[in-house]
Amino acid sequence: MSNSKAPNDHSRSSGAAFSSQIERDKDNRTKAKSFKPLLRLWPFVANYPFRLGAFLLFLIFSSAMTLGLSFVPRVFSDCGFNKQGNEEYCTQLTNLDTGSLNSLLFVAILFFVTYALISSTRAYLINTLGQRVVADIRIAVYKNLLRLNPAYYERIRTGEVLSRLTTDTTLVETVVTGSISFALRSIATSSGALIWMFYLNWKLTLTFFIIVPIILLPTMRTGKKIQRLSRDGQDTLANASARAGESLSNIQTVQAFTRESFEEKNFSADVESTYAKNQKRLMIRAFLMTFILAAVMIAIVSLVWFGATGISKGNMDAGKITQFGFLGFMVVSSTSMLTETWTNLLRAAGASERLSEILNEEPEISTPLNPANFENIKGQIKFDNVSFSYPTRQEEQALSEVSFEIKNGETIALVGPSGAGKTTIFQLLLRFYDPSSGVISVSDCPINSLDPTALRENIAIVQQATPLFSGSAMNNIRYGRVGASDEDVIAAAKAANAHDFIESLPEGYATDLGERATTLSGGQQQRIAIARAILRDAPILLLDEATSALDAESELAVQKAFANMSKDRTTLVIAHRLATVKKADRIFVLDKGKIVDQGTHSQLVKRGGLYARLAKLQFNLEG
Repeated sequence: MSNSKAPNDHSRSSGAAFSSQIERDKDNRTKAKSFKPLLRLWPFVANYPFRLGAFLLFLIFSSAMTLGLSFVPRVFSDCGFNKQGNEEYCTQLTNLDTGSLNSLLFVAILFFVTYALISSTRAYLINTLGQRVVADIRIAVYKNLLRLNPAYYERIRTGEVLSRLTTDTTLVETVVTGSISFALRSIATSSGALIWMFYLNWKLTLTFFIIVPIILLPTMRTGKKIQRLSRDGQDTLANASARAGESLSNIQTVQAFTRESFEEKNFSADVESTYAKNQKRLMIRAFLMTFILAAVMIAIVSLVWFGATGISKGNMDAGKITQFGFLGFMVVSSTSMLTETWTNLLRAAGASERLSEILNEEPEISTPLNPANFENIKGQIKFDNVSFSYPTRQEEQALSEVSFEIKNGETIALVGPSGAGKTTIFQLLLRFYDPSSGVISVSDCPINSLDPTALRENIAIVQQATPLFSGSAMNNIRYGRVGASDEDVIAAAKAANAHDFIESLPEGYATDLGERATTLSGGQQQRIAIARAILRDAPILLLDEATSALDAESELAVQKAFANMSKDRTTLVIAHRLATVKKADRIFVLDKGKIVDQGTHSQLVKRGGLYARLAKLQFNLEG
């Protein structure tokens, strides 16, 4: 197969351009220093206004009832130890009979049950909302990833994409269901407590406007440091995940070349780097929590001392000061605990930013605003002065001023050395890329005026790599045409000479082939891929070394199937084994991105040149 194909498997040493892109992506990650990226989540949240409104309503109820608990220490202070206090309600409590006490107990139980129901309902609403939002984000991200063209995957690793789809969405889920809920509850409770405290003793309340900034300012500064370390840890974890995925998906190659120790060493280095960054982050958090805890305790002790001094001088009321202290504890504890929330929110902001990068990514190959009508398709194909360079190799021309016409029903073979541009023709015809110059037409219609999906629905392809999916043999073949009946699938398998070996599998067509169908031989995998293309029943058939993994007997059977299948279809065949293209209507000979010759097998052999030299090597021909 031609190696002009765009690379889609980036190794850890895939070139300076790719490394530079990864570094730029990492730099972009570290720039999220505010909560602004979280606003990008709002469109997903706004899809559920009833659930959001219900959560906010229960949040208000829960906060109000939390503030109501501050009356408990006030009552104990004013009326405790069975002594009548100065407040009027103390007298009423003292004179209560047994029946009244029973009523109070009932009211207290009702209050706490209601409080528990409201709190749990609030938590349920925000958790289900978070789960729903994250599910929608994952679907939206994956949907957009499916729209993006191969050029996008030339500059980003699959492991990196999967990290964003899993790790980053999990971060967002944690924050939406936990941190944001806690932050809103803390803000609501603290705001209500401050208002109440101002009502109880405005002079004492003003001291809180001095204490709280002392706690918050170091927290905010340290939070940015923690955020940067967290992102660095996520980056190295993504590298480790990508490395592991790459190694495990090619485990036979790793073991065949005895590179287990090498892979383990490199994976361990990434994991240890992640651990080191997380350890540093946790150490900073520990020092921060020490500072916060000390500041909170000092604030509470100072409040108690100030209140006790005021009471001893008769300037303050004991019950109100006790209630004030309880409310103050709510404010300080909520504010101090917001530091963790602050860090998590910043981490989620970074995750939101990275997810938004994917959501905002537009496919380079897009559907025209007014796509041309594409019905009753024939197989005429025309390349008119087409030139093309892959995005990551702009300095190299994969095709240079290529022109040809293929009539409906013709079988055309593409022959030439690796790197000649054979596979590039397939990729341009499928419109995975647009040519740098020139026009490609199908049925006299320029393909850049068509909906790419409509174009590809009229093309079937058998690739040399034979990509299959986990799942049954039946579903792998049915992948070629959704909704095909079992009878159609079996007929396609028979035409591809795959029926007999599929029937011999433990569960026949229902047998799960496993990830990448590694339970099958290369020839078996290729025959299932051929059956998939046959089932598609498209007017244009592309065969990229489609019989390279077959034995001679199976190849002969499949060639017969192709001969029957190609009668009413336009077929393009890439083949290094020239025996498979001898009967083609025409053979295009490519070299260095150009068509250097064309004709039938016999014409090209007689004419001499590149094809004749290749034929001589394979068939031992003379002259």
